Amino acid sequence: MSARVGIEFVPIEGALVRLLGLIERRGFEVRGVRMAERPCGRSATLSVDVSPRDPGRRLDVLEQQLRRLHGVQDITMPTAKAPA
Repeated sequence: MSARVGIEFVPIEGALVRLLGLIERRGFEVRGVRMAERPCGRSATLSVDVSPRDPGRRLDVLEQQLRRLHGVQDITMPTAKAPA
């Protein structure tokens, strides 16, 4: 199961390396990355397609860890859909 994680952050030196490194260290594979910087230059958004390396990896734990990083302003995680 893969998911797209949206991250809004301050694009300071080393921020991108910290974000991607944390995702990999927490047991997720990075499957795709897209980044856009806001015109003001004070904020950027990163969309990362991730998939867990094993079934024990949880997106909610990854979200908590990402929120703790310096410069992270907001995280958008996929929501579970109710069965039809």
